[in-house]
Amino acid sequence: MTLVSKGFALQQKLRQRFQPKMVDDDGQDSFLRGIRPFIILGQVFGIFPIYGITANDPSKYRLKWFSLRVIFNLIIVITALLQAYFEYGRLKMIGINAKNVSNLIFFLDACLINVLFLNLATKWRTVAAKWDEVDETFNRAPYQMVGWSLRKRLCVVSFTLVLLAAVEHCLSIVSTVHNQFVEIRHCNWTVPNYYQFYSLRRFANIYLNFQYHHLSAVFFTYVSSALTLYWNYQDIFIIMISIGLATRFQQINNHLKILSDGVLIPGEDFWIRVRTNYVSVCELLDDVDRVISWTMLISCATNLYYICLQILHVSKKLANSIEDAYYGFSLVFLIVRTVIVFLSAAHIHDCAKKPLEIIMKIPNVGWCVELERFSAQLKSEKVALSGMGFFSLTRQLLFSMAGTIVTYELVMLKFDEESESQGNIPMCSKFASEKF
Repeated sequence: MTLVSKGFALQQKLRQRFQPKMVDDDGQDSFLRGIRPFIILGQVFGIFPIYGITANDPSKYRLKWFSLRVIFNLIIVITALLQAYFEYGRLKMIGINAKNVSNLIFFLDACLINVLFLNLATKWRTVAAKWDEVDETFNRAPYQMVGWSLRKRLCVVSFTLVLLAAVEHCLSIVSTVHNQFVEIRHCNWTVPNYYQFYSLRRFANIYLNFQYHHLSAVFFTYVSSALTLYWNYQDIFIIMISIGLATRFQQINNHLKILSDGVLIPGEDFWIRVRTNYVSVCELLDDVDRVISWTMLISCATNLYYICLQILHVSKKLANSIEDAYYGFSLVFLIVRTVIVFLSAAHIHDCAKKPLEIIMKIPNVGWCVELERFSAQLKSEKVALSGMGFFSLTRQLLFSMAGTIVTYELVMLKFDEESESQGNIPMCSKFASEKF
């Protein structure tokens, strides 16, 4: 047993000597640095208004209630609530159908997402400090990263998804502008100021109650872009958190792979260290789950609704090829983003259970008290993110959601048939631009 342990220690030293460096160029491959550009992007649009995010020390993170960032955040929330109120009034006038009620849901949902991230900002310093401690452990030997660094993974994923979200939003604007040009030609209208025309129809819920002004139109255009970002932002944030947690569990698995052939048998000190590090990641996951469980729940509900809505649009004959392109791209992107959310979150559960497969290959002679404890923990605990405790994000949940989408889509199709004659503004109607 002593000889085997010495052989194991020698192999560990060789691995540490020749394995790739554990840190990136500036010294720390940490999750907090990896998500920093994404958080800054969100703050440009008034979400997650935490200070000190550029500092390397999480203890400097602060939420300053009497600050420009929080005031800016609340201005957007109040504006969205105002738009929701006026949209509700507009729907009372014209009637509700399965499609036009989506604007009201959009405003309320974006408001809720913003408030949830404001609440997260009050707790993020504690979570960040714990995460920084875990990262310090996994940025040192004997743990190793296979492939890209964590920061590179986070940057590539966030940049790609933000870019696709921007493309979707641009396609939405192009589709709206195109439909307005078609209406102008069909109705033989003379439009001296097209941006004013666009704003009066695009923000009809506001300008039926307030006088038009160019600055207000620019502001509402910005707010519309910000609110559109929010429901993409929450999904990307969940994906990045999932990648960060799963990566640390995967590093433990990579460390244990040398035991999978059953030849090397480490001593009890080895299992004490591994179990301690495993428990630290589990505790971090519990802390994260407590602060984002509401966000997880809202993300699943939002994606469920919008997938059903976009399927409803695609299933109907659309006005032109530009609308076809927008709704087709939007549906595909939404489904892909939702699947990535589920699979990345489910990957945490998969990676957390992987050590059990390796442990089961260790001969009886290699078992000790600490390994028994580790094995019992792996068998009994369910390590996964959840939605307020109602469900855990595993691969099985993805299939359950697919079945739920089919059910709710049938409900929306039925509602669409029953309300088809309501809430539609006919071509050349001055209702949406009566103050033009």
